[in-house]
Amino acid sequence: MAKEPGKQVFRMAELVRRTGLKRETIHFYINNGLLPRPLKTEKNMAYYDDGYVERLRQIRELQLKYFLPLKVIKEILVQTNAEMSTAEVDLLRVGLSGLIQLHELRRTYKPQTLDELSTRTGLPKDEILEMERCEMVSSVQERDRTTVYLENDVRVVEAFAGIRKGGLTRELGFEVDQFRMQSDTISALAIEEVTDFVRKLGDRYPRDAELLGKIAENAIETVNIFICQLRRKKLLEVAQALAEGGMSALKQMSESRQTGRGAKRPA
Repeated sequence: MAKEPGKQVFRMAELVRRTGLKRETIHFYINNGLLPRPLKTEKNMAYYDDGYVERLRQIRELQLKYFLPLKVIKEILVQTNAEMSTAEVDLLRVGLSGLIQLHELRRTYKPQTLDELSTRTGLPKDEILEMERCEMVSSVQERDRTTVYLENDVRVVEAFAGIRKGGLTRELGFEVDQFRMQSDTISALAIEEVTDFVRKLGDRYPRDAELLGKIAENAIETVNIFICQLRRKKLLEVAQALAEGGMSALKQMSESRQTGRGAKRPA
């Protein structure tokens, strides 16, 4: 494939110099779909452009400033490239900065090491690490290279420890990775919600970080309550269907949802 005429391109060594990232890190991002495959003229001759520099800047900002896992970052970048205008991306960044500032003011937990978090919650360290592998939580490195978990992740681990204390234990067969479905579903839902939030606000609000941060925080808290109550209602409906009609009733409910008809109301 020939190089695109009129476009400045450069080799990996220059991309490493411009971004300060290791080539192994850049190849990891490419292999995991966070960066597009580079232009190749020969088997071992790849070319990059300024778009790679900007994309890598965005990835690092979302990692280091907002502490997002790579899976979520990938989906945000896909949504941003496909559907968000420049103005909407700007609104998202302003709103995020306001939300982060608000959370900093309300911070009540100091960063916790793995040992500290395990002691605090009573959750074994291997389970916390498994939660991280399943992208339910993420750790960060402080300036002294100490690996820690920040407040939002501490709260997630505390909540999971509550699940264990509530009776859903390993001994009964409830492994950490069995909760990955909830984590993946919430990640996808969060991306849809953020995209919709930005699109609905559009130009209706000024680029005021404090105001947008408060609106976002209120939305998070109220939607949390709604989701919690809706989930409770749906679980009870499934439990009732199972109690009254057995597995055939559950199969019917599943088929009804797949065909878009919804569950029938009782007479």
